[in-house]
Amino acid sequence: MTDKGKSKAGKAEYADANVTAQNMTKDPGVKAQDVSGDAKVVPHSMDREVTTSIRQEKLKCPRCGESTLRAEFPDQFEAWMKCSSCDFFMGMSNDDWHRMKNSPNINEKIKKMAWKKNLVKD
Repeated sequence: MTDKGKSKAGKAEYADANVTAQNMTKDPGVKAQDVSGDAKVVPHSMDREVTTSIRQEKLKCPRCGESTLRAEFPDQFEAWMKCSSCDFFMGMSNDDWHRMKNSPNINEKIKKMAWKKNLVKD
C-alpha cells in the first residue's frame, strides 16, 4: 500500500525552517548590521590576495601601521597576513579569518591577534 495522499514529513520541516528564517529579522535578539549609504559590501574570493576589508577599508599592518598588509590563502584551511613594508607575518586558521573579515573593526582585531601571539608590542 502506498501513501500517495499524505505529504512527506520532511517537506513540512523545510517549510517551518523557511518561516523561521523569515522571522529571524523580527527577533529582537538578532542584530542586523547597518550598512551606511556608500559602504559597498564585496565578498572576498579565496583565490586571490586580499588588501581591503569587506567594507573596502585598507588593511593596516599591526607592526608598522602602513596600509601594506595583505591576506593570502595558501589552502582552504589557513590564511596568512603579510606586510610588504616591514616583513610582518602572521598565520591563522581560515575560521579565524572568517570571523574577522566581516567585522567593522578588522584592523583592531588583527592587531589584537598579533599582540596575543607576541608578534607586536604595545
